[in-house]
Amino acid sequence: MQGRLVTLEWPGDDDWAAIASWLRPGSPAAVLSGDWELLGAAEVEQANRSGRVHHLVIRTKDGAGIGTVSYQRSGRIGGFTVGGAIGSPELWRRGYGAEAVVLLVDYLFHQLDAHRVQVTTAGYNKGIIRLMTKTRFVVEGILRDHCYLDGAYHDSIVWGLLRDEHYASLKPSADNRVLAVGLADFVDEDDKIQARAILTEHLAATRRTALAGYLDDGAARDHDAAPAPGSGPVPETVPAAAPARGAA
Repeated sequence: MQGRLVTLEWPGDDDWAAIASWLRPGSPAAVLSGDWELLGAAEVEQANRSGRVHHLVIRTKDGAGIGTVSYQRSGRIGGFTVGGAIGSPELWRRGYGAEAVVLLVDYLFHQLDAHRVQVTTAGYNKGIIRLMTKTRFVVEGILRDHCYLDGAYHDSIVWGLLRDEHYASLKPSADNRVLAVGLADFVDEDDKIQARAILTEHLAATRRTALAGYLDDGAARDHDAAPAPGSGPVPETVPAAAPARGAA
């Protein structure tokens, strides 16, 4: 998935340790997200291979891995929860994380038939809250005392985006530019049209051939099975005609 600033790629064998380090407890990214898991590289890899979660590596134009975004299914069919982290604080506020999340969200709606995407952010993360307010994500709830930092509990904010809201956001507007990206289709529209035309032509040709043969065979079978005119069985007795009404 190619953006203007970053590219999202599926992890290779050398990426699992980096992902684990970006998400480790106490890391800058984990602290600001308010969510982390104590997982090593092997556990992160296993979680991905089992399908429990799916991570992608955020790479800059020079190919350097600088962070990760992830998604996992939640709720009923069509629901996804997403998250993300840029590893080094020196790379924050450069638009890398924002574009990576945009690319991931668009991928979920455009390729995986998502109906709803959810993001949960820590209530003390000023940067991510400011970013979310520039999107079409809707504040759906507050999780009270959901995360802990600096000796105190803090709320978390649940944001949600529905499918029609996402596609509306792809139309540039003055008040919303964060989500106005939109990934290109995997298959060109002309190729889709040509594929359908080829199939339609094939079905039309085979239908004429197969159906004509079927109808011809069916007509022949019906003709052979039908009795010749006047060759039907003759009843042994012919009932007498009923007398006319009033006849003596």
